[in-house]
Amino acid sequence: MIAHILLSLALLPANPGQQPSAAKKADPSQLEITLERRRDGKVETMAPGHVFQNGDQVRLRLASHYEGFLYVMDQGTSGRFATVFPAVDTGSDNRLHPDTTYLIPGDNWFDITGPAGFDVLYFLLSPAPLAQPTAASFVAPGPISSMRPRCNDKIFRARGECMDDTAGPAPVPAGQALPAPIAPLAGGASRDIVVSKKENGAVGVGGGTSAPLLYTFRLAHQQQ
Repeated sequence: MIAHILLSLALLPANPGQQPSAAKKADPSQLEITLERRRDGKVETMAPGHVFQNGDQVRLRLASHYEGFLYVMDQGTSGRFATVFPAVDTGSDNRLHPDTTYLIPGDNWFDITGPAGFDVLYFLLSPAPLAQPTAASFVAPGPISSMRPRCNDKIFRARGECMDDTAGPAPVPAGQALPAPIAPLAGGASRDIVVSKKENGAVGVGGGTSAPLLYTFRLAHQQQ
């Protein structure tokens, strides 16, 4: 699971007022997501499929091309859900503006802890404000997933890096029931997304703009 998830998770504009290039104006992605790790005081861009170890510190850098509202919830490997943003402890201003960069969790970092598996971050983009969950944390009903990250052997042999092809941004399959804490918030959100890789290591995610858009970002980690 992601520890300290409710301590300092306000979206922090990293470059307010910066004008985009013409190429970015034409980008169909609504969000570009860059996964970053801090190690020995240095920040490095990580592939979305990287399998982290307990004790790693990570954050998400979001470049917005979207005018609307962002809601993020996390299901940790313990099975517990948490409202990541917005939340009482982290502020309620969850509006995104185009051509602005945001950091999650603000000026802090996620600490990777808990059983090996996948933290599933649910991203919900909406052109209008939505009703928010009444509680910040939920116990997930039903069994906890037994899925564990698996290294791509080809990449591991070539680079010595454990990468799981199922990690990173992914659509919520059509017809799949949403977890109980997510369903009231997501409603009839569209699940049709387009994912694209960027040269800077980011992944772009886009979809329809006439209705809320729902997708997941799977963060893989294992115990040392």
